[in-house]
Amino acid sequence: MSGRTGAAFAAQLGTMKVTQEIDALQTMGISPMEFLVLPRVIALVAMMPLLCAYADFLGIMGGAAVGSVMLHISLRAYLDTSIHSTDLVSLFGGLFKAATYGVLIALAGCLRGFQCGSSSSAVGDAATSAVVTSIVLVVVACGIFAFLFNILNL
Repeated sequence: MSGRTGAAFAAQLGTMKVTQEIDALQTMGISPMEFLVLPRVIALVAMMPLLCAYADFLGIMGGAAVGSVMLHISLRAYLDTSIHSTDLVSLFGGLFKAATYGVLIALAGCLRGFQCGSSSSAVGDAATSAVVTSIVLVVVACGIFAFLFNILNL
């Protein structure tokens, strides 16, 4: 997720910088941060938790399919065990982490897009840099979350 989205944001903004659309926005008195960055950040903050919940649901359904077909576990027993082994703290903790990752990915992509040079090859470099930056930020944030959740016994 971070690779595609961060690269797309960097490529879009980099292209806008190369074609001087960002300069045109500033000339018209429109803040590029509010007009270009804020919608992307809001979109990822909203969509990452939904994507996480969707992936969790599909993982549970996939586990139910494998458990019932290959291990001959009743669907009811699997779902009861899944519900009882999952708590709301874990669910909301995962959704919070997903939203945080969304912020980091969006900001990394937008930052690299605004730092883009003024050539077409610079757009590609900005996209590559956005991928690397967002992956590093997500991995560091994941480590920090693991440390904090371990300290807080969550």
